[in-house]
Amino acid sequence: MRWAAIVLAGLAITGTARAEVLHVAGVFGANARAASLLPTIGIGPFDGAYGGTLADAIERRLSKLGADGVPHAVLVPAGLRPDGLLSGHTGVEVASNDYTESRERCVEKNKDGKCVAKQRYQVRCTNRTIDIRADLVLREARSGEKPYDTTKTRHDFSSWCEDSGIATDVGFTVRSMADSIAQEVRLDLAPHAEDYKVRVREERDGLPPDIAKQFKAAVHLTKSDEHAACDAFAAIDKAVPDQGSTTFNLALCAEAAGRYAEAADRYTRARLFAPDAGSAVSKGLERVASLAAGRDDVAIMRARPPVRGTGF
Repeated sequence: MRWAAIVLAGLAITGTARAEVLHVAGVFGANARAASLLPTIGIGPFDGAYGGTLADAIERRLSKLGADGVPHAVLVPAGLRPDGLLSGHTGVEVASNDYTESRERCVEKNKDGKCVAKQRYQVRCTNRTIDIRADLVLREARSGEKPYDTTKTRHDFSSWCEDSGIATDVGFTVRSMADSIAQEVRLDLAPHAEDYKVRVREERDGLPPDIAKQFKAAVHLTKSDEHAACDAFAAIDKAVPDQGSTTFNLALCAEAAGRYAEAADRYTRARLFAPDAGSAVSKGLERVASLAAGRDDVAIMRARPPVRGTGF
């Protein structure tokens, strides 16, 4: 068979070893799809502690949209009446607690340098928590509807003592937390391109010995020729339908090829035939749903006329 010959040829290829994975590239849809489809968005007022810090962090993230070649809503100044205006309220709580810890030190050594007497003592310590909460709303200018209405939180815990550790600056920590929230908002409001790897499943349960050998060869072939490996998995599936690992791997092959509906169908079947792959199947279904949304949304954005004169 043609695919078997490809497998054997692939096994003869030597090179840098890498894990048995498939490489996938695609555009993931925004988490808030309706908001992401607005032609323009602006940053409105952000009140509360560090509200301006968060607004600036979000604006920096959104101003870099398009660097990956993916279309997106265009960021414009609020004064230019964007289609959607993002505003928010932030709250920051800082709480510290002083306590003591025990230490031990040597107070006497013998002639061989071995400690023969120790003394316990106390040192002053502090632990501190920082919590930030951001309530964010993007409101459409025409309808007043809120296609994006969410709350983001971050928590930081640190501790130090007079003889160890360093008290970090509260402002620096809050700014780091604001940057983290801003990155999450960026993923909420715009699709993004991503390259990633997913490991194929290698279990051969239920396969006859000769087919199991072919399956093992197909798994190894992913290191040198992923397309040929997918052809091999397809041939194995024809010989022994609905084997769990084969079904999962074919779902991954479909995902890598951009056939998202097929991938979703195969991942759903893999949940039945490879029940121990539940977590990987759930992640696969989540990915292909977002990839399909990203593909559709990008098509919509590419079809509309470009926004010019953003004011930035």
